[in-house]
Amino acid sequence: MEIKAFIVDSFTNEPFKGNPAGVCLLDTKIEEKLMQSIATEFNLSETAFVLKSDQPKNHYGIRYFTPTVEIDFCGHATLAAAKVLMSEENLDHVQFTTHKRLELSATKEENSVLMNFPLYDTESYATSDKLLDAFGIKKPISSQFAKALDMLIIEVESKEALLAIKPDFQEAIKSSDTIKELVVTTKSEDNEFDFYSRCFCPWIGINEDPVTGASHSVLAKYWEQKLNKQELSAYQLSKRGGYLNLKITSPSTLEVRSNACIVFKGSLKI
Repeated sequence: MEIKAFIVDSFTNEPFKGNPAGVCLLDTKIEEKLMQSIATEFNLSETAFVLKSDQPKNHYGIRYFTPTVEIDFCGHATLAAAKVLMSEENLDHVQFTTHKRLELSATKEENSVLMNFPLYDTESYATSDKLLDAFGIKKPISSQFAKALDMLIIEVESKEALLAIKPDFQEAIKSSDTIKELVVTTKSEDNEFDFYSRCFCPWIGINEDPVTGASHSVLAKYWEQKLNKQELSAYQLSKRGGYLNLKITSPSTLEVRSNACIVFKGSLKI
């Protein structure tokens, strides 16, 4: 059996920036165990497995695997999968249904891809000193938890404080058994972006994720409420870096504009 396989750099216009995702185009269903083995072999933060559905030609099922576990939703792997289908199948619009029946879509634009993502609420969260110490966070402004994604959002005082974070990932894993991702964010003081963030996921096998679509499904509403803006520009301050332009379209939906670059195309021989 051969599986068409791709590596795509998401949330960037430049190869080798943004967040790389694996994409596998499936002709038929394969076992979860094999999907996990392939994702472990790719060793990227996420690999998306895409299978044509029996609905109209632009509709696909999608599943996401880290090197260690399956997850419910991944923004950058969704963008990567859409970019591949637009290129390989010459599609202008793609519909996805996730393993958890979440409906997603992506539309080709002149210099970008427009995606529709869910938007998640947060609630106040009492962050432990153990977790703060593991990440070296000294003066948190706010801590909020998005239960839908088991994601903790912590706001810090400045871009400098955000860049200074140097986590002890082993201590971080021991500090909580309820969190899957920690997103640290700060308001921008420049004119280019509204806010910055970094995303840490040692609990699911990813120490620092380069650019994270799912986190912005939480951050968009968080910063809308703080900045009173429904259109926001964001930059994730990882070593690779990446951008997202966000527009809140309803209390539960978010438009995301960005781009992606296909950097590898080949076949897996199973």
